[in-house]
Amino acid sequence: MGQIELLVSNNGLIKGIKTQLEQIDAFERPIRRENNLTVIKTKLDISDATIREILSHYGPDVKTREYQNSVDVHLKVDRLSQFVVQYLGEHCPVNEEELQHLLEHLPLRFSLYQPLVLFNFSQERSFLHSSWKRQLEKPGCGGFMKAMLAEMFPNFSHVATNRPIVEHDTMRRPFHIVPLEGELLSGAVSPETWELPSQADFDRALWCHVVQNGIHQVWAPAFTMFSRGNIKEKKRILDPTSYPEVEGNDVVDLYAGIGYFALSYLKRRARRIFCFELNPWSTEGLRRGVNLNKFSGECNIFQQSNEDCLLQLERFEFLQIRHINLGLLPTSRQGYPWALHLVLKYGATPTTTLHIHENVHIGDIESGNFAQQVLKTLSDLEGRLSFTLAHVEKVKTFAPDVWHCVLDLEVSKRPEFH
Repeated sequence: MGQIELLVSNNGLIKGIKTQLEQIDAFERPIRRENNLTVIKTKLDISDATIREILSHYGPDVKTREYQNSVDVHLKVDRLSQFVVQYLGEHCPVNEEELQHLLEHLPLRFSLYQPLVLFNFSQERSFLHSSWKRQLEKPGCGGFMKAMLAEMFPNFSHVATNRPIVEHDTMRRPFHIVPLEGELLSGAVSPETWELPSQADFDRALWCHVVQNGIHQVWAPAFTMFSRGNIKEKKRILDPTSYPEVEGNDVVDLYAGIGYFALSYLKRRARRIFCFELNPWSTEGLRRGVNLNKFSGECNIFQQSNEDCLLQLERFEFLQIRHINLGLLPTSRQGYPWALHLVLKYGATPTTTLHIHENVHIGDIESGNFAQQVLKTLSDLEGRLSFTLAHVEKVKTFAPDVWHCVLDLEVSKRPEFH
């Protein structure tokens, strides 16, 4: 299955499509003109959810066709295919037809998270594809992954591949990451390892590290997730025009994870941030990230439900909460009541901004239904507050016609309740 290039007949769509592809590192330069059409190359195949989303959203103005680069999608993939040909030829030979079949199912996209090479999920292009699984089980192929690391990724020691996440797991744990080379955790895993890990458990896990926007982030891939697609929202937090009055004020993150967004607030010189997170592996990653970044602001981490936020914040003086982050997917509605209690008791004057994350159908975003539903829900929950829609940000596609979006709402106390 080849990669897709988009044939766009409406020039007004080019910027939006390019931005959407760039958010997931799927845009391939250059854009060119051909027979009055604009041709946009992608790193995706026709089965990818983003391609389906673009076709559904833009309709007849966008067509697709496959292309095959002479050097494949980019240099790394070309080198990977060359490595496959050489390694198989030397260690476990296959005939020409078998080789072509393996190359057609060779994974194309991966992320580098020191010391892990993590291949993206794809049903067709994956080392988990049945053809590759059969091949790697053959005599002579046992050293394939180690040899690939030595040749292609000499500074990395582990290989794994992603599968889709369990959408309704409240702690967003990566149950479907599959190690291909090297252990993500040495030794046995018990329920206590997940829920009550010891320092010894932390020490025997693989920890990954990446720098985005100059911010160090750390996580254990066997126990917590990392999404590159969130970088767009992280950049928005760093922009004072999108997230005003962070410096010198307090912030609450009701679903902190490893600090996906909390660390960006600290880089903006938030005075204090209060982070609530259930997953002990995520809070450990957040602590490590805080220590690496050495930001001046104070980070208070609570490994417990955000339902306890009011009780925990009672012991802090002079609270002035300017931003509250509700970053749980597919929905953060569980946190609405607690966010409103925080605004009533500790909200900054004159306004506190809620940043509400949710997976939303594109139709409900464009019609305004999603924003209006959230405004009504919040108004019904708390009549002493007024709510103003400030912005709706589409962060990344989650599934066909479904976007991870962020709703920015300005919240203030009604004058009669001051």
